[in-house]
Amino acid sequence: MLNINNYILATAGHVDHGKSALVLALTGVDPDRLPEEKARSITIDLGFAHLDLPREGGAGGEAGWSRVGIVDVPGHEDFIRNAIAGWGAVDAALLAVAADDLWMPQTEEHLQILTYAGVTHGVVALTKADMLKGDDEVTGAIAEIRRRLAGSALDEAPIVATSVVTGAGLPDLRAALAEMFGALARRSDYGKPRLPVDRVFSLNGVGTVVTGTLQGGRLMPGQIIQVQPHSAKGRVRTVQCYGQATDVAHPGARVALGLPELEVRRPPARKSGIGRQDVVCGQTAAAATTTINVLLARVDRPMAFRNAPEQGSTVAMPLKHGMRVTVHHATAAVGARVYFADQGVLLAGRNRVAQLRCER
Repeated sequence: MLNINNYILATAGHVDHGKSALVLALTGVDPDRLPEEKARSITIDLGFAHLDLPREGGAGGEAGWSRVGIVDVPGHEDFIRNAIAGWGAVDAALLAVAADDLWMPQTEEHLQILTYAGVTHGVVALTKADMLKGDDEVTGAIAEIRRRLAGSALDEAPIVATSVVTGAGLPDLRAALAEMFGALARRSDYGKPRLPVDRVFSLNGVGTVVTGTLQGGRLMPGQIIQVQPHSAKGRVRTVQCYGQATDVAHPGARVALGLPELEVRRPPARKSGIGRQDVVCGQTAAAATTTINVLLARVDRPMAFRNAPEQGSTVAMPLKHGMRVTVHHATAAVGARVYFADQGVLLAGRNRVAQLRCER
């Protein structure tokens, strides 16, 4: 029997630093699917591909394969919410840094968001390395990236010089990804499936289809599900993983579900049908809530504010009692206010217990 562990890899990096081109070179799949993305030559919404990598054993179990679903996110600052939706359930990141720009505002911003998302594994690709002259310039670029990564969750991540034009470094990048995923444990199955919806559409003869990254448990055809936060119920008709029909989808896989009993939600409706920001759950999932007790952490890295006089030089401002924030969870984003028991503040580099009271 073929031994396969499922993982999710998300891209990250500044606009036009070659994230989508790297995915295409690694997988043969162009993650930019929208006509506007083709016309503007930038990623606007989430794109998807997958990659099978050999696994020699280790923490991830016996030898076999790592099936890696790749989520390609936008690098442009105008589409940062779409990017965050792609980082909700990832095992590792592929951070792209272009040789002609090196470290840029969205490079830092993406790194900090990955930190908040709990991503501690990754590989860094120095893209467009064919633009550098000689080994000395490549070595210098890698040293600069390493300096920028210092103190971050990816400070020891391998850095691989690559070029999609010449193909240089791509085998080394694939090997670095294989080694990283080969050391990761298999996704846990708690018997409580959750599929945050990142795409929803309708197909003739199939009906409503939703896609997402499965967590916490398995999903199978015929299974009764409910959709949170509105507790709508339905039955799974079909299950696909990476374009192939399957009898069971396991945690960590990219999954498409046929849910013909549910309608595609059309804006501005919030409670009818199913759409991005919803979560497909098992039949016994807990009810939704608007009040969450949390441990909040604030990174102490300089913020990459877009209009700062010197990019990356501004210290994060304190988070104050009663301040309005946006809570990102999986593919959802909702306004909330943060409250501390002593009505104090949260400074950079600190953490403290707080309560989030969401607007919906």
